[in-house]
Amino acid sequence: MSECLKVSKIALLVASCTLMTACGGGDDSTNTQSKNHYAYGDYPVCQDIDLNGECGVLEQTITNLESLTASASGPFLIDSNGYFLTANSGAKLVSPFTTLIQNEVLFNPMVSGNSGQAKAYLQKIFGDKYNINFTDLDVIHGPENETAQLIASFHHAISLSGDSAYLKIAAAVDKMVTNRTFDIRESLSQADLDTSFVNLNNHYLLSGSYPLSPLTSPKSITMNENTGLLLALTSDDKLLQINTGTGTYSSFPATSALASPQRSALLKDSDHDDDDDDDDDDDHCEYGICTGTGGIQVTSSLTFAAQGLSNQQAYLIYQPTAYGDNSISNTCNASGDNGIYLSEIGKNAKSPSPSGVKKQFIIDSYSGASGTDPIVIEKPELPMSEAECLNNHINWLTPIYSKKRVMAVFTNGSGQTAELKLLNSETLVASNQVYNLSTSDPGLILSKQGAELLVTQGSYGQTMILDTETLAPKNHIAKADILDACFVNDDRELLISDGTNTVSWLDTRSSYQPIASLELDSRVKRVVSDPEGKYSSVLTANRVYLLDNTARKIIKSMIYDKAYPYGMSMLTDKIIISRYGAIDYIQFSNLVGSSIKVGYQMLSRDLVTLWLSSSEKSLHSTTLAHVLRTNGESEATSRQFGEIDLQWLPTNATTAAQVQQVKLTGYYRGERISLYKVLK
Repeated sequence: MSECLKVSKIALLVASCTLMTACGGGDDSTNTQSKNHYAYGDYPVCQDIDLNGECGVLEQTITNLESLTASASGPFLIDSNGYFLTANSGAKLVSPFTTLIQNEVLFNPMVSGNSGQAKAYLQKIFGDKYNINFTDLDVIHGPENETAQLIASFHHAISLSGDSAYLKIAAAVDKMVTNRTFDIRESLSQADLDTSFVNLNNHYLLSGSYPLSPLTSPKSITMNENTGLLLALTSDDKLLQINTGTGTYSSFPATSALASPQRSALLKDSDHDDDDDDDDDDDHCEYGICTGTGGIQVTSSLTFAAQGLSNQQAYLIYQPTAYGDNSISNTCNASGDNGIYLSEIGKNAKSPSPSGVKKQFIIDSYSGASGTDPIVIEKPELPMSEAECLNNHINWLTPIYSKKRVMAVFTNGSGQTAELKLLNSETLVASNQVYNLSTSDPGLILSKQGAELLVTQGSYGQTMILDTETLAPKNHIAKADILDACFVNDDRELLISDGTNTVSWLDTRSSYQPIASLELDSRVKRVVSDPEGKYSSVLTANRVYLLDNTARKIIKSMIYDKAYPYGMSMLTDKIIISRYGAIDYIQFSNLVGSSIKVGYQMLSRDLVTLWLSSSEKSLHSTTLAHVLRTNGESEATSRQFGEIDLQWLPTNATTAAQVQQVKLTGYYRGERISLYKVLK
């Protein structure tokens, strides 16, 4: 390792390398003495879960990468003051060198989404030339001269025309590898970017799945689509916090979330008070637990969990059991065991021992490559309550992250009427705004900007759009049979389902007649939209559809026959379906890269099965383009894979079921390479 790398650790960054104007190798025209090339270290870092190349308002800002739990894995991004720098999940900083490593994780099909292999690949290309060691370049900064070269090259790449900053960096790194230099400012052109990549964004559906055995009969499932974190409350009161971009998840008990620090002390004291009781046989109930002649009876039940704004927070709802206090009120009370608790979860979580690591998940998609192996955390520090609204009869809530509000349904102990209340998302203090409901079980659907809330009440009351700041009605929707809906097209429209095989678009301001409708193959189960409302997905009894909301048409559909789907969400690049024992993801965006990389993603057992059933031929070596054409793919898509040769393994396989692997051979960075993909 070069002397610069040894001394340029994060804490000694400026004091060390800035004095060594000749650290590292290479000759560069950039004046390294004129400015601090490590200034990027002062800029904010966010989790770019959706890989859209932007630090969104609601995407979590990271101050210390070493403090994160597994569910909060990267990629990490600096997108500030002209810098576009990234890092993978295992990194302890974000720098130009971590950007090189993360680019290989995302785009180089030869490293299998693994940061260790990415570093080894880069070491082989650049290590000797620049006298650097990539092994530690995700925990310490690189030499100053080479850092300056990379920053200048990345600045040049970002200045090119195009929507994706990740692709611009990828084009720059391709040129660096081909030319064996970090400085590509003179050689990288707009034509390189425009002609280098296959792009199937929003034109193809790529499906995959990862097993999640604890996900059985959950009480609730919620998604923060801004961070990609899904939170499931299982039937045995465990919380599963799942990063839907990588498949990593944390599992921990939530029952102690009921206890604030003060309550915990009282509960502990009550354990020692038994000796002082005059009558040990009398039932005694305190803090949600009854003891006495009837034995231990739990008087509070955890019924709902929603992800907070950060990965370390959750909103939990407790309701009284048959043994508990069922007194009625419609306010946040000063005492009680039930209500909403804002609880800290997953703090100081530790990685399990090797024997505790469950099956590693490999998400076969561009946005699934996180650069680290998934980790399962069994028992981190138990959560404590940070804020609470105590009430025996709150049965649902919807966080409004952008407004720092929580919308909660207070049922007043009634099976029919209820009230909708606004609470502060940090203190859970109720505001004066109230909307009277005609049902205790309304549908609450938040707009993409968080400014409006669709409230459905079935046959019990009107369907309304409310202002989330005041709860004042903004518009009456003249349709009472809405079973599911989502806001689309900049929140100007709704996509709705009435439970038939038809979905319709409604104008939120004049909703008496649908703008347009689509008839699908079978009964509609769920409708969702991406965070911007440009695209929607519809789950029917037999298929999953991707819809273009602007054109109001079907882009693509695929068979979906998995049993017991619990919930459905949509990120900017994928559809997420939670079901019994698994999470399914269906990629529709970020399907981009070299032809062999994208072809590797596309290959699946289903693709082979469909090819054989369509061609009615035996297995034989062919091209990916031929397979896609036979399966009905368009010529425009298929011809991009004309140079990708396929060989089915073992060579004596005669049916799709017998194929275990596929060997792909094609060009990558000017060289002919072969990849092997195992078909599951």
